[in-house]
Amino acid sequence: MATGTKRSTAATSKGGETRGRIVTLALGLFNENGPDRVTTAQIAAAAGINEGNLYYHFRTKEALVAAVLDRFEADAMALLAEGTADVADPAASFGLLERWFALIWDYRFLLRDMIGLLALSPELRLRVRGLSAHLREAVEALAQRLRERDLLIVPDEQFQPLLANLWIVATYWALYLDLHEGIDALTPDHLAWGLGQVRSLLRPYLAASLQALI
Repeated sequence: MATGTKRSTAATSKGGETRGRIVTLALGLFNENGPDRVTTAQIAAAAGINEGNLYYHFRTKEALVAAVLDRFEADAMALLAEGTADVADPAASFGLLERWFALIWDYRFLLRDMIGLLALSPELRLRVRGLSAHLREAVEALAQRLRERDLLIVPDEQFQPLLANLWIVATYWALYLDLHEGIDALTPDHLAWGLGQVRSLLRPYLAASLQALI
């Protein structure tokens, strides 16, 4: 029994490693080409396995996209949790903004190809909506803590509109560049542009002592 248990545990561990590697490779392909233009055959080839083995871990392409969303949510919530812990340190709080955009860069297909992603699987719409609501709640909690420490000075009647505008710009700046500027291949310079737009929304509401930080 002990030997069988060890073998089962080892197999489970190996399966988890393979699953994680497939998610990482799929993320890279999605970022490079867009999820609607990446086939399961390409993902399997990148992982060095056949499609049958890929389907063992992910029964559909939509299930693989969902796994990438799972990883993004875990990374995003971990980052926001760190921001909450550091909220007493203004420099750390606004350093969080740069780290957030760095995370967005790692998952840039989510912003760039959102329309195509939802067309790929309409069922993902509810998942994306739920993920967005979860992240917005965390961002609102962080912003509220900044207000409590007089680092973010926003009248009550302007707080929710500011949060909505910040979320719109932070989420859809890549779509703006695509639809209005014809830019469909994002670069780090475009990422810096998006970060600058968010900073411009925040700056008027910052305490004077923080103006130089952002």
